[in-house]
Amino acid sequence: MADTHQLTDDNRDWLRHAARAGYVARGAVFLIIGYFAFRAAFASGEAMDSKDAVGQIAGSAFGTILLGLLVLALSCFAAWRIVQVVFDVDHHGTDTKGLFVRAGLIFSALAYGALAFYAASLLIGMASGGGSNGLVAKAYEAGYGVWLTYLVALGMAAAGAAHIFKGVKAGFEKYMEIPEGVRGWLTPVCQFGLIARGVTFLILAGLLFTGAASYSEGQTPGLDTALAAMEGWSYGWALLSLTGLGLMAFGIYALAEALYRRINIEAAI
Repeated sequence: MADTHQLTDDNRDWLRHAARAGYVARGAVFLIIGYFAFRAAFASGEAMDSKDAVGQIAGSAFGTILLGLLVLALSCFAAWRIVQVVFDVDHHGTDTKGLFVRAGLIFSALAYGALAFYAASLLIGMASGGGSNGLVAKAYEAGYGVWLTYLVALGMAAAGAAHIFKGVKAGFEKYMEIPEGVRGWLTPVCQFGLIARGVTFLILAGLLFTGAASYSEGQTPGLDTALAAMEGWSYGWALLSLTGLGLMAFGIYALAEALYRRINIEAAI
């Protein structure tokens, strides 16, 4: 019979594997989103959001198997985010900056948990195909949807700025153990990916803020809307293609986290 110490070590190993699987799933989603954004810049096609990316996986060869794995991995990633927040495994602390980072992790847990649920609904044939945000729709019905949308826009703008800052400063390196042999090319790729995702967040925040009063049906824009908006700008095809490459780079960043991130879970058990 395993002793308590061995059981704890086994639990830690399981959590580490689960967290790394979640980072892989996150990377796969953004590689698909980035690829289709890049393709949309040069050919007739549409940019997509994370739900569309999950649908793309579902429609691929061995789609049922891949979708099942994606449900599990995204659920693991959402759970890892909760562990990060509750146990502060990365030592963000309780000052203003630390609480801000941990609040962002909570939103990330909710977002990827919802994406896991959506993937599960596809797996069992319950997806509705609608893109409305139920929470926002109910908020508009209750009469405070505009203010909720403004709040979401503010959160998106803050997240975008944080991603750009993290990318410029390469702040992710202190949480990762990147081998010297790949650091020279991987670090700039990760920086590019973080900055690109930050830019899409800022554009989305602007769309949310300027259109808040018009979303009476709760049809708030998503990542696909932000990418489509770029396409309509002057030289939008160039910006969209660059952003598509950047989102693919963000996918590579997530995969790099799966390989090299320090999963500090000792405080969680």
